[in-house]
Amino acid sequence: MSDSFGEAADTAMEHAGADAAAGLGGARGKPAGTLCLNCGAPLTGDFCHQCGQSAQSLRQPFWALLAESVETLFSLDSRAARTLPGLLLQPGKVTRAYLDGQRARFIPPFRLYVLASLVFFVLLPLVTGQGLSLVPGGNQNFDEARTQIESAYAAGEMTEEEYQAALQGISEAENIWSSGPSIFIPDPPAVPGAEDAAPAESPEDPEWAGFMPKDALEAVRNAGASGDEEAARFAEVMDNPGRLEEQTREWIPRLMFVMLPVYALLLALVYLWRRQFLFFDHLIVSLHFHSALFLAMALGMLAGYLVGPGWVTLALLVYSNWYLYRLNRVVYGRGRFTSVLRVLTLDSIYFFILMSTLLVAVILGALSI
Repeated sequence: MSDSFGEAADTAMEHAGADAAAGLGGARGKPAGTLCLNCGAPLTGDFCHQCGQSAQSLRQPFWALLAESVETLFSLDSRAARTLPGLLLQPGKVTRAYLDGQRARFIPPFRLYVLASLVFFVLLPLVTGQGLSLVPGGNQNFDEARTQIESAYAAGEMTEEEYQAALQGISEAENIWSSGPSIFIPDPPAVPGAEDAAPAESPEDPEWAGFMPKDALEAVRNAGASGDEEAARFAEVMDNPGRLEEQTREWIPRLMFVMLPVYALLLALVYLWRRQFLFFDHLIVSLHFHSALFLAMALGMLAGYLVGPGWVTLALLVYSNWYLYRLNRVVYGRGRFTSVLRVLTLDSIYFFILMSTLLVAVILGALSI
């Protein structure tokens, strides 16, 4: 987690430093001359009208560069105040204004997407407990929480009633978490000599280990033990679902980035007959749409503590479809019926693509182990 925050801080400092060095925060330095030092064109302002290079000298005192960095930071804050409320609460308004040429007042779409996805993927491990869990109980530190409760009780920081209530709460949370469906986790391999101590399997026990029959998984394990390297690798993946989850989690943000042009392509196909919209326009719509979803999901994770995850999931489903409907109405100027029809079409196609993307993430995660 510290690496994520460190990378985010480094990126922010790089942007601030680059903006300051380029003179984007203001015109603090002295002009370098009456001619552009890059192309030789006469200068009539702070930037060359021929090549766009700043006319300000880069040789400035440290405090001048620091002041410009601070000014750039506050400039980003003011753009955030103009971008985020409209992006989240008035779908299509910021996108339409940006496509109409009002760009300086808003956060650039690509940087906005990076910011929104960073907020979501940094907040997600904090809320869910050390990681996105595709496997029930995979990374949830329930044992660690019990240890902390035991330590607090032993130190006299908790009463007996509070101690029992805390243990009961942890047990209920663990039961809720472990009751979710799992498509990855198989039964662990049998330990030699442990058959006598294990209770007999009841007829109600499932015959599937994760997404494959137990007999098939056992056959794969035996083949791996006999020297088949591919079978051994597959068995290792199935027997270590926690590692599979960790590697899969690393691939999801990368593949979601690939989904940006894919969704733009879907919009281009839906509006193929409308020649006034270029692929660039659809890409801006895709960037704003995904940015709004990431920010909404980040807020939803926090709201889940108050209203429960079920209501949050329902609200996000309604919000995402309402957002897409308003995009069709505001950005593309479509009517109510055609907007609803396009929302249903895009939902169906994109849901299939997202599920396929998740499967690809699992496969790539397995190959990365």
